[in-house]
Amino acid sequence: MTLDATPLVSVVVPTYKRADRLPVALGSILSQTYGTFEVIVVNDNVPGSEWDAATESAISKIACCDARVRSMHTTGQTGGGAARNLACRQARGKYLAFLDDDDEFLPDKLETQLAFMLKHCLDMSWQDVSWYDECGRLVEHRRLNHCCDFSREGLLRAHLLTPIAPTSIYMLKKSLFERTEGFGEVATGQDWWLMLRCIEAGAQIGYMPEVHVRQYLHSGERLSLGQNKIDGEKERHEKMRSYHPLLSKKEIRYIEFRHNAVLAFACLRSGRRADAVCYAVRAAATSPASCIREGIRFFTDGKR
Repeated sequence: MTLDATPLVSVVVPTYKRADRLPVALGSILSQTYGTFEVIVVNDNVPGSEWDAATESAISKIACCDARVRSMHTTGQTGGGAARNLACRQARGKYLAFLDDDDEFLPDKLETQLAFMLKHCLDMSWQDVSWYDECGRLVEHRRLNHCCDFSREGLLRAHLLTPIAPTSIYMLKKSLFERTEGFGEVATGQDWWLMLRCIEAGAQIGYMPEVHVRQYLHSGERLSLGQNKIDGEKERHEKMRSYHPLLSKKEIRYIEFRHNAVLAFACLRSGRRADAVCYAVRAAATSPASCIREGIRFFTDGKR
């Protein structure tokens, strides 16, 4: 791939209260083997706050040394979905990629995924994902290879049964983004809504069975836990019910099982033990086979 004849990729990085981690994330982008990109950092901190000042300082130190980095500011605390949508609408690239402010791209992330998309004439693609703890130890490697039918209906069924996410494994054409409503502007699950909308738009989407991003689980502030997780899951599930006519009874039972299992974990993490037990019982009652199978998978090899 010759760099002077390759398309511009816009890498969107929303950031909120992570000025200390942001430089590492940006450094992993700037060290990519593919050089034709821009980085759009979206500062979602409250203007004038301590975190806002620290974030602006971190961005400016990097941007002054590399013209490919630019930044913009939201009104503050708009959420990851709204922040990404803002950046995507102003992106100059033909392709869009995404990185959270506490994660890292592997050096060949952009080059390999773009080459895959160009080779297969795709509008969008996704990859596998790995999670690490704060000490750099591998916690989970998740293979998102559950889709065998890449038609609109096949992709939709795969995404409903096992969400094709997170955001950092995506690459898509900006023209596809513009045909959708973009990311969900909700507390959690913004990536789920984007993938759903791209599938509904009839996009040519493919799967690349490789890992090119490191995601980290940490003890800092996370919007994807607690009541936000519960509310986001319920909103997503309500949308999923509209697709039940496309699914078999067995698939519907699995979706109901997964929904209750997610709520059980979310309630447990929020200290709502009684609610967690209630949802866990519902999950087991909805699909005992799925409960046993997923339980064994979760507790033995961490792949789910």
